[in-house]
Amino acid sequence: MQAVTLELADAKHPLYERLSLLGLPGNKTEHYKHFAIKALLAREYTLNMPQVFTPSKGEKLVIQNGVVTEFPKGVKVSLKDDFTVDMEHYDALYFLSHTLTPTVICIEVLEDAVFELEHEFTHKQTFLPYRISFKTAPNTRVEVFEKFQTQGTENSLLLYGVDAEVSADSTLCWIRDENTSHVETAVIGTHHYDVAKQGALELKTFDFGSGLALHLYKIDLSDYAWTDASHLVLATEEARRGNVVHINHNKPYAKSVQEARTILKGKATGIFDGRIRVGHEARFSSAKQNSKAVLLSESAYMYAKPQLEIYIDELEASHGSTIGQLDIDALFYLRSRGIALDEARKMLVLAFADTLIDTVGNEEAVKNIHADFEAAYYK
Repeated sequence: MQAVTLELADAKHPLYERLSLLGLPGNKTEHYKHFAIKALLAREYTLNMPQVFTPSKGEKLVIQNGVVTEFPKGVKVSLKDDFTVDMEHYDALYFLSHTLTPTVICIEVLEDAVFELEHEFTHKQTFLPYRISFKTAPNTRVEVFEKFQTQGTENSLLLYGVDAEVSADSTLCWIRDENTSHVETAVIGTHHYDVAKQGALELKTFDFGSGLALHLYKIDLSDYAWTDASHLVLATEEARRGNVVHINHNKPYAKSVQEARTILKGKATGIFDGRIRVGHEARFSSAKQNSKAVLLSESAYMYAKPQLEIYIDELEASHGSTIGQLDIDALFYLRSRGIALDEARKMLVLAFADTLIDTVGNEEAVKNIHADFEAAYYK
């Protein structure tokens, strides 16, 4: 990034040492080699460093150009420079975002809550880094609906991330609905979720559109903790979109279920790089992983890499991956009932997507995700 220079105040700081060890990613870096990361980092950007701002109470949590402008009831928001960093994260840009944002947005949810988290980015040819530290109180259920407003952000790069602590006996349901086009900012999210004993993380991500978007997750599970992670991607035109997800079973009786579904049109590239690691101490774990992709054109490309890494014998585990086209027999059946080809294809695609969309418990969220899916599908 020629217009962005990182001044190292203390080259021996652990963050800088870790970033130096991993090195900035290039086209040969495993997690980014299908994302054209080198071209993104080579662009010239204006660096936008968020300024201090006093937010007001409102209906949702709004982060505008890296600054909190609104927050809902039951949520405590502050800026801190003494935050927890996962020094074992696998992604170099996780550490780059931390070094560029020494002050993070700290969000504490003190009670059961349901709210929307909206990212608003408004600048062209701009590099915007910021990070969010998120923590739930014990014995609570928190639902977060994450959205993005990025119109008018051509040739920009949004590098953000969430470090979330899911406290003991609490549940965090995090739903990300992202719909961006090729004339809007590229989005890279690099995250860490730490799930404490008997905690639960429901992570449901929906990525639609013709733009560039990649999210990299590291999820750590303690005793009896569990995660249900599902990912739906609809990539169109020349989009490159997807998720890299590392789930670590660190203690006994941890459970993970992961399902990824990808739909590709035009010359789009879909990315699913998933790894579930069951460590030496994670006896009696359960790990299930599955990836399915549908290619709607001959020019589309799917990169699927489901992985299980197991270091114990006492567990239940399975994984699988399929890449193909729409079911010819199903298409023939619909056509034989007088349904036009385009409508039949749409019906099958929607049925494939609905398997994940309908798992979202909130009716309003399901309605919005359906609307975003159809808007991206027909654009």
